[in-house]
Amino acid sequence: MKLEPIDPQAFTDFVAYSERPRTKWERFLDKIKPRSAAMRTTILVLFTVFFSLFMSLWFFWRTLYLPELQQHARYLSIELELVNNPDIRILHRDTEVDIDTWLKNRIGIEYITDPKEFPVIENKFLAELFTDQIETKLAKELGVQQVTVYFKFKPIPRIWIQTPEMNGNWVREPLKTYTNYSVELIAAWLFGVPILSSIIILILVRQMNRPLRRLQNAANNYSKIGKAPYLDTNHGPFEIRQVNQAFNHMVYTLEQTERDRQIMLAGISHDLRTPLTRIRLTAEMLPDEFFREGLIYDVDDMDAILNQFISYMRDGSDEEITPTNINTLLQEVVVQFKPLDIRFDAQELPIIPARSLSLKRLIANLVNNAKRYGAEPIELSASHVDDHILITVADHGEGIPPDQVEELMQPFVRGNSARTIQGSGLGLAIVKRIVDIHQGQINIRNRDQGGLEVVISLPLNSENPEEPQSNTLDKIKQTLTGHF
Repeated sequence: MKLEPIDPQAFTDFVAYSERPRTKWERFLDKIKPRSAAMRTTILVLFTVFFSLFMSLWFFWRTLYLPELQQHARYLSIELELVNNPDIRILHRDTEVDIDTWLKNRIGIEYITDPKEFPVIENKFLAELFTDQIETKLAKELGVQQVTVYFKFKPIPRIWIQTPEMNGNWVREPLKTYTNYSVELIAAWLFGVPILSSIIILILVRQMNRPLRRLQNAANNYSKIGKAPYLDTNHGPFEIRQVNQAFNHMVYTLEQTERDRQIMLAGISHDLRTPLTRIRLTAEMLPDEFFREGLIYDVDDMDAILNQFISYMRDGSDEEITPTNINTLLQEVVVQFKPLDIRFDAQELPIIPARSLSLKRLIANLVNNAKRYGAEPIELSASHVDDHILITVADHGEGIPPDQVEELMQPFVRGNSARTIQGSGLGLAIVKRIVDIHQGQINIRNRDQGGLEVVISLPLNSENPEEPQSNTLDKIKQTLTGHF
């Protein structure tokens, strides 16, 4: 049975789906709305809280404070008329009572004529919301154009009124009931409720999003290394437990499929080596030299293909991460491929956590490809750039067409120049899998001076996805980054 190359488009359908063109309105919303679900939920709840506060203030203003202010302005108009009208007399048992004394004793209203006791007018935004309503109502009741009303809370709550007929004097009235108002209590209600609501909502949303973050990390781990931890199905909301249970079942099914695939490939490679060995022995004894060499070549080709199958199957994900010196690996590869002309100048590099055997196999595959499909000399180099280590393998061959770069990363895909050379098309696919396991990147390009150049970028601090982070500061930074 002949294996046809897999269409690379089959691996990029999800990319085409995710790149669905977005409308202008969608792009505008993406710019203004928060990215994380936690902040979206928090903003929505805070909007509800502020809307409730606004409606509460509006309700109390329209149904309680405004009617009370208008009623008080009506009483003030009567009191001012008593003060300003000299024709009004108050008799008590046929005895005339001084109006100013009676108002001061009964209500507390005083007619102030001493300029030293006049109030110092200051603009107060919140107080003017109330005094403006009193001024409007009082002017209407008295039938005058302008009335000045000023409220002063300290040392005791008082209201000062001045009309044009007072000739610059003031009427002062104490507001004893206003001493029951607490500025601290009002501020705590206006600002404390939103702040407390924000804290509670952030805590609740974080508790809700934590299982989703675990699910995301587990899915990312599986896509990177082919393994994922099983999620807890005994705690949390019922819906989250159901999702975790479905994810665990999916991981178990995928692991079982991968295990069956490995057993099948191992069995095939093991069972085929015995007949291949017999075929080679038989070919060695054939009298026809041309036929013998062709058969031996085909047997070696099949043996090389089986080796690549096994290498692709054993991608190194089960290898432990150890401190690795990249220069040591490169020097071992140079020795391995002697007497091939490989030029390598070691540079000072930091030690990185990595899978040493897998990285060595990666470099060896790249050098082997350069030997087969390129031309000597082969240049090896490793450098430290920012927080990455760059491993470069370059040859002096003809290179490859740029449109074939992505296709060569897929299993069983070979370039046009490699059709007559031994191999199965798994070399670069093996390299790609090992790079993905190390959370790195691979870049293939043709050099200006001729030949092909492969650059492997490996992060310095590649964390093991199976181990939790131990740095509390990193956890806080990651949480804030996810929220904002």
